[in-house]
Amino acid sequence: MWAEHDLRLNFNHLTAVTTRKFVLYADDDADDKDWVTEACAALNAAVKLVFVENGRQALDYLSLNDSSGFPTLIVLDLNMPELDGRQTLKRLKTHPDYHSIPVAIVTTSTNKIDREVCRQLGADLFLTKPHTREGWQQVIRHFLPYIA
Repeated sequence: MWAEHDLRLNFNHLTAVTTRKFVLYADDDADDKDWVTEACAALNAAVKLVFVENGRQALDYLSLNDSSGFPTLIVLDLNMPELDGRQTLKRLKTHPDYHSIPVAIVTTSTNKIDREVCRQLGADLFLTKPHTREGWQQVIRHFLPYIA
């Protein structure tokens, strides 16, 4: 299911986002979406969040827009159904229209191999999912240079 901030949208009725600065956030964990939304609000980060459930939906979302409707940052979880973060990252970084969009990986993985694979595939950030409000605020602070 697509969601733009707290507003749930049906995929068949999705309209293109025309705001220049927004984050496309692919993660199938509803709690993590809530943490991200709360962290942005706590930091007064004026960022629009567009949530999708997996990599397939992220790529579908991008295909509905031209470059003026692309996000300023894409965030991927590594472990998602249909198309995981690694597969999505690889497709993003090899696609002629999407390769220049910065990508952050936010995952529960602390595996050095995951970090290295993502770096080699072109990830701009690799962050471990925190378990506290303050930790999520720190994650959002890492995003700010890409969305300010």
